[in-house]
Amino acid sequence: MNTDLSMDETAQVRQKHWAEIRRSPLLLLLVLFVIQGLVYAGTYWSMIQIWWRSETFAHGFLIFPISVYLIWSRRHQLRKISDQPDYRGLPFIALCGFIWLLARLADVLVIQQFAVIAMIPALVWTACGWRKAWAMAFPLSFLLFAVPAGEFLVPSMMTFTADFTVGAVRLTGIPVFREGLFFTLPSGSWSVVEACSGVRYIIASLTLGCLYAYLTYHSYWRRLVFILFALITPVIANGIRAYIIVILGHLSGMKLAVGVDHLIYGWIWFGVVMFILFWVGSFWRDEKSVQEIPEFKKTNSANSQTSLMLGLMAMSSFFIWPLWASNIEKNNIESFTISAPQSDNWFPADLW
Repeated sequence: MNTDLSMDETAQVRQKHWAEIRRSPLLLLLVLFVIQGLVYAGTYWSMIQIWWRSETFAHGFLIFPISVYLIWSRRHQLRKISDQPDYRGLPFIALCGFIWLLARLADVLVIQQFAVIAMIPALVWTACGWRKAWAMAFPLSFLLFAVPAGEFLVPSMMTFTADFTVGAVRLTGIPVFREGLFFTLPSGSWSVVEACSGVRYIIASLTLGCLYAYLTYHSYWRRLVFILFALITPVIANGIRAYIIVILGHLSGMKLAVGVDHLIYGWIWFGVVMFILFWVGSFWRDEKSVQEIPEFKKTNSANSQTSLMLGLMAMSSFFIWPLWASNIEKNNIESFTISAPQSDNWFPADLW
């Protein structure tokens, strides 16, 4: 008898749970994500291709799973906030689409990628409401690290690395002749190439630093200070790394740190630096391990018709920009199609 009652209660709980899911904007949000991914599949695929072929941006494969995990880990706190589909998110979806259109016409791939990723928080805002989107602000903002951006720093970082290395070697007392990014010691010649710029370290350190700051601190000023150090530290550490490698090569008669071990030493050094950075940062850890989300007063969620209307408006905003871009590109191609004028007085020119 008790067993039957227990089974009935369990079934009722499950039915209630699925009923809440059907009434919640979660299903609408999943549908919007799928459609947005299909409409802008080319932009997403361009990011995946860069993740695959570039070691600098290989961490992009982990960004989406990490963001989803961060949201899932706070699901109990997020349930305290009522879902309130919000029309105010629609203009931001449209704005992201318009920026994507301009970037598409200008053929600026990185801006297209940023626009598509920035559309995701706007979708959450529209489907779930401002309060819930704000409670997921960091996991949603963290998605921007999926965009393979930062290569514009390579030339300036190469110059800084060369300046730092040559200056440190001269302070050591070793004569150096420098010409641009090339410099020569009595033991051999060196050059600062793209892999030595330290941009990989900066991007990796900034990504890990933001994640660490979010999980460790709850006061905004502590987070900002740590992120600032996570941005500055790899710049200095890369200069020290380059100096150590040059000195190792010089002292060993160009036998050490000149081949594969050059890169191995670099990543070991980066690991040590990041460990020290996180270890020092742990001394200022906030006492509370979980940042509580304030419990807002429960209000009636929007009805299914409102959610459906919002979903249709968001979907229309997805399609309009790619269609507009295709139409403009088609017209441009047709306008540049010209034919040579015909004349009986024309004859081939004698080029010789």
